[in-house]
Amino acid sequence: MNPAALNLTTEILGYMKFCFVQLDAAKADSRLARALETIGAGLENMHSIEGNPGEAARRRGRFQYLRAESGLLAEHALPDHGIARANVLIRLECSTAAPLAAYEDALRPLIEQRGGKLYSRMGIAKPRSYTSHAMTQFAYAHAQAPASGAKHPFGVVTPQNKTREWWAMDWMRRESFFLPRYDSAGNIVAKGHAMASAAGIPCINRRLVHHPHGYGINEGYDFIGYFEFAAADAPVFRSVMAGLRDRDQNPEWEYVREGPEWWGRRVGQAEDLWVG
Repeated sequence: MNPAALNLTTEILGYMKFCFVQLDAAKADSRLARALETIGAGLENMHSIEGNPGEAARRRGRFQYLRAESGLLAEHALPDHGIARANVLIRLECSTAAPLAAYEDALRPLIEQRGGKLYSRMGIAKPRSYTSHAMTQFAYAHAQAPASGAKHPFGVVTPQNKTREWWAMDWMRRESFFLPRYDSAGNIVAKGHAMASAAGIPCINRRLVHHPHGYGINEGYDFIGYFEFAAADAPVFRSVMAGLRDRDQNPEWEYVREGPEWWGRRVGQAEDLWVG
């Protein structure tokens, strides 16, 4: 479905690629680690960066290594073995798509020649379509900024699709799901997306990307969420996700179908990716 036909923005702010790797640790030799550092040499390593990227880094491209956190994967309605069985993720972002494609092209043979598999998922960053000035002040003015891996060691990926019923709705009805619902006396009877996720605003850095070719497409995901946070805030993240999945408090989730919730630990060097 075309974003313009859905009354959603078509502007592209940047690109994000998730390179999920399945490779036995015994086959991840020192030569692989050196090769990974070589192909990433022209990009900014996000692991040590505090705050938002500069324009030069966005144009050049950026990467973050993540090692799967054992036992924290959560599988949902949409099976995706490429994500669920990955023991490594290399997350890439750039203002243009070409550097990310070049990185994947260099990465794939390094993994496959060692008997591993690489599964990539792509998304585009867009301006917010459902955000008024008031909602910006509520949800983003005091939002947690990006931080280094030392401060935010966890990275979580949450892919999802919306149902055909969702995309068939009038855009005003879709937008209404993000706000609370009130009874005739003014009491809140359902929190909606914004209030259900409010506890995470000051402590969880959130990034959302959209399918590059539209919505309701058979391949890929309508949205991929990516979150980074401190270990102490992991319970907050779980609580927020539980609140969003509570269809009584957040009726929007009736129309959500989730892929695997993948948890990783951010690491600064390629040699740490297969060392747990």
